[in-house]
Amino acid sequence: MLRKLILIVLALLLAATALVLAPSLLPKATPSVTAPPVAGETPQLPVLPEQFAGFQLVSSESGEAAMREILKLHRNPFPLLDGLIAQYSGAAEVTVWVSLSPTAAEAEMLMERMIETMPASTVFKEESIFPMEGQQIYHVTGMGMDHYYWLDGLYVYWLAVGEIPEPLAVLEAFMQTL
Repeated sequence: MLRKLILIVLALLLAATALVLAPSLLPKATPSVTAPPVAGETPQLPVLPEQFAGFQLVSSESGEAAMREILKLHRNPFPLLDGLIAQYSGAAEVTVWVSLSPTAAEAEMLMERMIETMPASTVFKEESIFPMEGQQIYHVTGMGMDHYYWLDGLYVYWLAVGEIPEPLAVLEAFMQTL
């Protein structure tokens, strides 16, 4: 009996040591990613422009790192297939966030969550809602920037424009490149 107890304790110690030495065996704390629909093509992130309206792409990040940042901003998990964060430089700084949802319904739910929670934000002040390029655009201000967000199929876009006289012109030029 003592021999069995010693073997069990040794087995548990070996298992614990293996988990400590091989963290890849542990479940990873990664964004919740839902498998794409089986039928049809796998949706892809949109190709963002290298430049538009005097703004030059200076960096971009996609995949797990971008999804982690997007989920951190929302403070709530939701299914994503992919994410993209792009930084542009020009007359002001411009940042674009794009989330790719597994289905249009999930993208709509994400957008609805954003619309519902924005009025309670201590960071953003709701400004307006208007149509542009066939999309319903939501405009808020905060952190010294103009922010525009919209839903386009599987994608939810957020475009942040630094302080410049005509931020709406930046939005329009960006949307015309999509």
